[in-house]
Amino acid sequence: MVNQETDFKAVTPGLAKSNIIVRESESQLKISIPPKGIKGAALVTLIVIALWMFTILVWSVLLAMVKPVNMLYSLPFWAIGFWTLLKAIKMIRLKEEIIIESEFITLRRSTGQKREERKFERKDVKISLIEGSYYDYSGLNKRGQFPAVIYNEEAFGFGERSSTDEKNWLVNFINEKLNNYQYA
Repeated sequence: MVNQETDFKAVTPGLAKSNIIVRESESQLKISIPPKGIKGAALVTLIVIALWMFTILVWSVLLAMVKPVNMLYSLPFWAIGFWTLLKAIKMIRLKEEIIIESEFITLRRSTGQKREERKFERKDVKISLIEGSYYDYSGLNKRGQFPAVIYNEEAFGFGERSSTDEKNWLVNFINEKLNNYQYA
């Protein structure tokens, strides 16, 4: 038997501009949150990082002109710039998937080649919005609400950088599917 998947955009009144993709088959439901790409907040963050790195470059050259050993003072600032750049690139490339099967829910996060996956028993899972901190595009912690899988009184967040409407939709949609549908 061929397992056909039906692709459709998550279209509800508040999600006209959403990029969330839902695929449903007989055996599973897969919700994909694609990478945001270089636009909006991510673009501003990359511009700020570029300005930071350029400023440190000018400062390093000026320090080297005075005394080359003085360039060592700029090393922590270079490290901060590169760390922030790496975190920003990771957040820009982040792809998330929530997979609901008959007995398990899987949270999958991938950035390029690196992939993390957590599997939870479906009967012990609760999905809700929680208040907490998460990394934004600059790689810094940001506080706010985001959807999470609650499993054994521990929260595992997903969709942190989605809009408020998308976050609410994700929680409602996943809870509806958990309560109403069984996958073979």
